[in-house]
Amino acid sequence: MKHVFIINPVSGKKNVSVALRAQIRQAAQQLGLETEVINSKYKGHCTELARQWVQWAEEHSEIVRLYSCGGDGTLNEVLMGAKGCPLIEVACVPCGSGNDFIRNYGSNEDFLDLPSLMSGKAQTIDMIETNAGWSASICAAGLDAQVAYGIPKYRRIPLCGGSMAYYLSIVEQLCGKMGKKLSIDIDGEHIEQDCLLLAICNGSYYGGGFFAAPEASMNDGMLDVVIVKKINRLRIAKVLDVYKKGAHLHDGQVREDLADILEFYRGREIHVRVLDEKPIIATLDGECTPLMELHAAVVENCVKVVVPQKLLMKQQEPVYAE
Repeated sequence: MKHVFIINPVSGKKNVSVALRAQIRQAAQQLGLETEVINSKYKGHCTELARQWVQWAEEHSEIVRLYSCGGDGTLNEVLMGAKGCPLIEVACVPCGSGNDFIRNYGSNEDFLDLPSLMSGKAQTIDMIETNAGWSASICAAGLDAQVAYGIPKYRRIPLCGGSMAYYLSIVEQLCGKMGKKLSIDIDGEHIEQDCLLLAICNGSYYGGGFFAAPEASMNDGMLDVVIVKKINRLRIAKVLDVYKKGAHLHDGQVREDLADILEFYRGREIHVRVLDEKPIIATLDGECTPLMELHAAVVENCVKVVVPQKLLMKQQEPVYAE
């Protein structure tokens, strides 16, 4: 097996490539492995590099483990290049600001333990294919995506950095018209609804830790769909707090005090059409796109992702009844 690290030097708040290269050398020496380390140079480069390694793996009939060193956007690029090739395994070294994908398995610390990650095993997962691109975890649309979409323009203002730009974008959305009239089809079941937000979930987390789909599985061939209806501004804060914690669902049922404004479905294919005159903002692994229609479908057994050895050991620990 070849171990190839693809580092995005502009991911996160600082360039981690120098420090990370030293950590990679130390872990490789500890495990007696050879590694190759490459820095990406531009948007989309990680996908190109992954495809080059797919070609190499197929020509040499050898497994290649690609380590995505960056955030969720970097991981998405590597997965885009690796999907569909059984000889490629993708591991995540979380160096970004959100790092939502790894929350489906463990913490940043679990995945930053390079010896444990390099000794880990690959598990096959599904992905979401949409008309706006691919996602391993969640495709979301509505208020949360609109907030993310508005952040860049505030970052261009002097002295308006990360958290300030985020809060200004929230204020803008709360002061404007909220909710979109949507036509939603889930495996043929038709819904028309004024929606505050919509999450189509293969994994559980997005948006910097929102636990949107607490019961989602990344390898069951199904997508969890969470719809929050349009609500008044006084209720938004409480609802979003419960939603962020993942306390809105249990055993496939919506919490009783939220049943009037939250709906939950499972399906394999979802089609969304905007019934207003303006597009809805959709986000896939942090990348935002305005759309009048969104089509999403689960693609089973799409790619292999690596789970650190320490987490695999936890999965195998016996559970004793009290």
